Amino acid sequence: MRLGIDFGTTNSSIARFDGNSLHRLELDPANDNSHVLPSLIYIDRKHASVVGTPAATEYLKRETGRAVSWEKRNVGEIDFMGGDMFYVETVHIMVDAAAAGRLLQYVKTGLRDPQYEGTRVFDRFYTVDELIAILLRWLKLRAEQEFGEESHEVVIGRPVRFSDDPAVADRAEEILFKAARWAGFNDIRFELEPIGATYYYHRSAPKRQTALVFDFGGGTLDLTVAELGGNVPPNILATHGVLVGGDDLDRRIMKSLRPYFGGTNKAGTNAVPDYFLDPLDNWQTMPILSRPAQLKMMDDFKRAGASPRAISALRTLVTRNLGFTLFREIEQAKKRLSDKFITPLDFVFEDIDIHETITRRDFEKLIVEEIEKTEAGVRETLAQARLEPSQIDVVLRTGGTSAVPAFTALLENIFGEEKLAQMDLLTSVVGGLAIIAYEGGGHKSRCETRYDLEHTPVPGSIRARSTSAYDRYQFRIGAQCYRDHAYTLKRILVELSGLPAIRTAQEDKNSASKLFLQFELAQPTRVYIAFDATTHSIPNWLRPFKTHIRQIEVDQWGTERQLRLYYKDFPAGRVQLGGNRAAGQRGDVFMNYLVVLQAQK
Repeated sequence: MRLGIDFGTTNSSIARFDGNSLHRLELDPANDNSHVLPSLIYIDRKHASVVGTPAATEYLKRETGRAVSWEKRNVGEIDFMGGDMFYVETVHIMVDAAAAGRLLQYVKTGLRDPQYEGTRVFDRFYTVDELIAILLRWLKLRAEQEFGEESHEVVIGRPVRFSDDPAVADRAEEILFKAARWAGFNDIRFELEPIGATYYYHRSAPKRQTALVFDFGGGTLDLTVAELGGNVPPNILATHGVLVGGDDLDRRIMKSLRPYFGGTNKAGTNAVPDYFLDPLDNWQTMPILSRPAQLKMMDDFKRAGASPRAISALRTLVTRNLGFTLFREIEQAKKRLSDKFITPLDFVFEDIDIHETITRRDFEKLIVEEIEKTEAGVRETLAQARLEPSQIDVVLRTGGTSAVPAFTALLENIFGEEKLAQMDLLTSVVGGLAIIAYEGGGHKSRCETRYDLEHTPVPGSIRARSTSAYDRYQFRIGAQCYRDHAYTLKRILVELSGLPAIRTAQEDKNSASKLFLQFELAQPTRVYIAFDATTHSIPNWLRPFKTHIRQIEVDQWGTERQLRLYYKDFPAGRVQLGGNRAAGQRGDVFMNYLVVLQAQK
């Protein structure tokens, strides 16, 4: 069974096309549109998870309104080496000890950030691919329940642009690929989201037309110009992506509410600095301001003349976990402005007393930068297609943000009102992806061979001077990384998640052999070595390797051990590595090294 999945910043959906009929699944009966699942994940202290509207309900029931209780927790040590100096610094984090769970939203936006690896939820670190897999796995199981058969084939939509940096875009697609593997798919293909919408419309268009697909979702604006309709397959003329989305519009409204929390008021006085209030732009970063140091700064601002009432409102907002609830009110106000010219925005809780009347005109003034970016994106797409607006026969709007009147007016000004057509705002993309899946379309990721453990770059030629037989395993959080001890991977880099690795033996940590481990590479491969970070000096054989800026953690029966990463690119052929305490190594070593293999594209 082949499926199409639209994994979105705000909503996700899944569909199946059987050659005759398109089947959209009911995913969330409590949602406004039951055929889409809000991309929300709630994880409790036992690491049980729920998704969609139930995730929001659970968070609102258990977390909203309660007091935040910060505690300092030791999470390990970081070693510093430079010249003849070596020292260890203990690392602590602040945790909310009163939390019953964590709500995660906008996980997809983390794919844009090359520094984002994932997040810690209580005592466990989740790589971003694991988080996405929670949603994809739920969608897969729902489809299998509906149709009574298993599915291992999927076409997943992706934005035209994850980032302006091609390396970041490749990384994002690779993370999505891994998430789909964790979810249980093994034939994984990708297609641009606006091309999904193109195929959806193409199936019902009796005559050939030149169309511009305007796919404006919560995270990105994707644009496609295509010839479609009739009995000829679609011909894609241009695709373009703009890094602007509906969530940016919510943040604009939130910025306008800053005076309630000490921001610059209409008189321009009594302002809390903008840099301090920046975490308010995202409800997930608001709790930063509830930490003791930030609460002390609020008192300092009040003494310096900031409004006591505004400071009290700010403290209530961040210490009572109200950010998600406030942003839901903001989103609802934004939606109402699509049908009305004026709407109230009210939010009252203890010291917070927000009563605003927002007009559509006021809202459009707030989002003028997003409107300008959108118009520039449309004109760039036309330029890439070498077409004038008059040569476009139909403009197809999809995605929730495309319903915002300012963007409808923009398209009318460029193309004319008569050319605008609205598809199903939330499910046209997934419908097209399901059609593409049925036809065997989409492209496979270039990274796929890296994760094929049956054809791993290391065949059965691992030889070690050890009483333990070294073997292969999949490098992931929770995996046992030694043959002879039940130590597990506690925290890893997302770029290493899911890669093939060699399971070494902890009993060999004191080996001083010059030639200890060897194996054959079937193709050029980057070899990562994770070496005990407590050592003063690494062995000579490891010194030609480059040092990675990040470390990984191994759980040694409740003790977190830090391992520093080194890497080197090898051609196909034999690789030979020395022992953990070979010549050149100085200082204590508590752990044997780990080996991870990343085939090069």
